[in-house]
Amino acid sequence: DVRQLGRLRRALEDSLIDYVIEDAPTEQQEDGATDNNSANNSANPPPSLGRLLYALGLSAANASPKTKDRAPDRSVLARSHFPVYLHTKRDTAKQSDGEDKNNDNINNNNGSSNNRNGRNLITKKVWMNVLELPRDGETKEYHGRFLASRSFMNYYRNHFHCRVDIYGVWGDNGGKEHLLCDPYVLITSEEKANVDKCVQYVEHRIRDHEEKFEVSRVGGRRVLRGEKAES
Repeated sequence: DVRQLGRLRRALEDSLIDYVIEDAPTEQQEDGATDNNSANNSANPPPSLGRLLYALGLSAANASPKTKDRAPDRSVLARSHFPVYLHTKRDTAKQSDGEDKNNDNINNNNGSSNNRNGRNLITKKVWMNVLELPRDGETKEYHGRFLASRSFMNYYRNHFHCRVDIYGVWGDNGGKEHLLCDPYVLITSEEKANVDKCVQYVEHRIRDHEEKFEVSRVGGRRVLRGEKAES
């Protein structure tokens, strides 16, 4: 039964997401690295969550027979990593006894729905993509803070209408110990075209940095539209 397979897939995804949220320590980014204007920014998601959600979104898209674009690093529609409470089990046991039964499922303004069991039923979806960060071959240090200057962050938000988060480069030790994956850049937006344009912009900024500081990415450069893969 296709519906049973879908429910099983979602249960497995929820288990992976719960593991990352419950067991991975959170990472504090420096000022200017995140957009603090949102009312839902009270708790940062764990740094590995975005990478996991992108991988799950990519896997789901690849499983669909209707998917035409199967490029391994394309932008996909995925469950949003922010705000993190969309993915967590919330305690709703203290609701009043006189509450109408029709309110067992309560829809809030951000499109999520919660039941009395505390399990979030529907999470917001956004277009998402991930870029690797360059690493110094000698020090093994990942470079990514250069992408989080105030001018860059404003440009991502105002010109591309994208949210850009850089994970694994913050803190005294670079922050990599907080990750369950390699450091990365996460780009999200309501529109796919916005993400694709922002990916191109960030990719060129990374290439400029690689040439200037003689660092590189393990997986090599991202192949952009119109380019040929390096042999």
